[in-house]
This record gives sequence, structure tokens and C-alpha cells, in this order.
Amino acid sequence: MIDLFMPFRAFLKFENVCTDNNVFRMHYKVTVIMLLVFTLLVTSKQFFGEPIHCMSDSEKDSDKDAINSYCWIYGTYTLRSRFVGVEGKHMAYPGVGPNKSENDEQIKHTYYQWVCFVLLGQSVMFYTPRYLWKIWEGGRLKALASDLSSPVVTKDWSEFRRGELVSYLSYTNIHTHNMYALRYAFCEILNLINVVGQIFLLDIFLGGAFRNYGAAVAAFTHTPRVPANMIDFASVNPMDQFFPKLTKCWLRSYGPSGTLQIKDRLCVLPLNIVNEKIFVILWFWLIILAFVSTLSVLFRVLVLSLRPLRSLMIAGQLRYVKKSTVSRIVKRFGYGDWFILYLLGKNMNPIIYKDLIIELSKELEHKTVMV
Repeated sequence: MIDLFMPFRAFLKFENVCTDNNVFRMHYKVTVIMLLVFTLLVTSKQFFGEPIHCMSDSEKDSDKDAINSYCWIYGTYTLRSRFVGVEGKHMAYPGVGPNKSENDEQIKHTYYQWVCFVLLGQSVMFYTPRYLWKIWEGGRLKALASDLSSPVVTKDWSEFRRGELVSYLSYTNIHTHNMYALRYAFCEILNLINVVGQIFLLDIFLGGAFRNYGAAVAAFTHTPRVPANMIDFASVNPMDQFFPKLTKCWLRSYGPSGTLQIKDRLCVLPLNIVNEKIFVILWFWLIILAFVSTLSVLFRVLVLSLRPLRSLMIAGQLRYVKKSTVSRIVKRFGYGDWFILYLLGKNMNPIIYKDLIIELSKELEHKTVMV
């Protein structure tokens, strides 16, 4: 079983240079790994056997495999009217029983054919913003901060290297990083749009069942059980309602004399034991992720608007550096320049970073005096 998860090791590796934040990584690392693992679970017959098993009239029924394939392809159904009553008396299982009338409403179940494709597609969509940012970033930060993250100050941090960085930030490329920073902000917004869009897409995929699914399961779990003679549709377990483990299926065939026969079968869907848990986990995770992503985007807007907040964030990366030193840099830097400097602080040895900030402040002060 462990071998099945070995391909996901690449997602667990931490890169030497960090060009994003924890919220961003929740999208392209945690969520993508989660979705790929779920895809593996629903496609692996090793753990759950056949995805559908329809009961035959006899053990020697030669049409057993054909019926299983037919019901898997064309879907099964449950009856809304059979969610009301006493299990074992009015119904064989919630939603499963004889029709009460010709107009008895059927709840079709065909989504299970597409679960693996939907989960795989979601993983691609959650990784897309990361892919775009990786292309746009182009390894710039790695080139600037390479070999400067070691806990020990290395020989690479020479006067020449320090001069190069100071020159890059104060002369060569000052006021040229705005597009770099705005592209990152765009990817953050894209993350938020994607996670909210995924919630609505899953709701459409499950026929409107996803929007309240997690809340309904939580409410059902913490609600006292209703007496057997008082069961109604509202008291049915949402997992049984939306992901039934026992359903009905019927198909038409011709008998030996050429007359039309209708075969009515009960079908067991063992895969729904997994599906019901997967979508509960997804519901809570996507809601949390949407909330955190919204806060992240709002915080990005504040950082873009408020220079004092930028100074505070840089100061938070340093020790024993005067606030005036940091403020002098932030005052002269545009948002893009500040952003690249902040990312450098996340990827450099604190001592080296402190040295860089002090030298950069002196250089900017010197330029001001010269002007």
C-alpha cells in the first residue's frame, strides 16, 4: 500500500528557495496531494473490490457481469418516498423499496462514474496558479539568494557579493519589480477564485447536494436519533441520502419467446463508503481554504496600500535594527522592490539579511544626500 503513495513524494519536498507563503502552499501542496490520494483511493480495486455489485435471481445467472456493467454505465436510482418510514418495514434500506405510485420521484445516481476524473481535474486546477507563478518568477529569487540561507555565514557573503546585491536593489533594478509582485498577487487572487469556483462546481456535479453537505452531516452526527416510528426525510443521514450504498437498477431484455422483460435489481455500491467521506473532508477543507484565502487576499491589499505595514513586516524579520533604518528603505522603495526584499528576508541567513538592510539603508541615505 505504501508503494502506491510513493509518486507523491515530490510534492512533499521543500524547495531551497521559498517564493510564496503558507496559504499559497495550502493550495498547491496540501490540496493537490489530498486530491491525488482521493483519486487513487476511488480507482484502486485493491482495497474496495468492484465499484458495483448487482444482485441476481440465482447464483448461476449468466447475465451477472452484463447487469453490473449496465447499471454502472447507465446509473442507479433511489426513491424519495422511501426515505420516509421504518427501515426493514416500509423499506429495505433508506431510498430502496417498491414504487408507491407511477409518479414516485426517482433520485438518479450517475456521478460515481466521474468522481475520479473530477478529483483529478481539481488537482490540476489547484496546481495551475503555482505553475503560472513558477513561470513568471523565472528563478529570479534563487539567483539572488543562492547559497545565502545557511545558518553559518559562508565565504560567499563577501564584500563583492554584498555590493552586488546592494547595487541590484538600489541602482540597477530599483522600481522594476512591480510586475513581478503584481503577478504574485494575481496568482493569490486566482487561488481564491479557484477554490470558490470548485465549491460551486462540486455542487453542480452532485446535483445541488454539496453546498450544505458537510454542515448537514455535522448536524446529523450531533442530533439525537429520532424514534423508528417517527422517521421523516429530514432525519435521514445525508451520507445515505446523497451517497447510498444500496440502490435500485432495472434494465429491459428479451425472453426466449421474444417478449420484453424488465429486470429489477438491487445494487450495492461499496465505493460510496469512500465517496461519502471524501466529500465531507473536501467540504470542510474547501470552506476553510476559501476563508483563509480571502484573508490572505485582503491582507495583500493592505500591504499594497500601507507603507507602515510593509516597514513592520521587514522589521519583523530583523533583530536589533532601528525602525528608522527600515523606514528609510521602504520610503524609497516601490511595492515591487519591497516585495523582492521581503522574499529575500525569508530565504537568507538573518545575519546576512541584517547586514544587507544596513548597507542598503546607508546607500539610499547617501543617494539622498547626493541629490
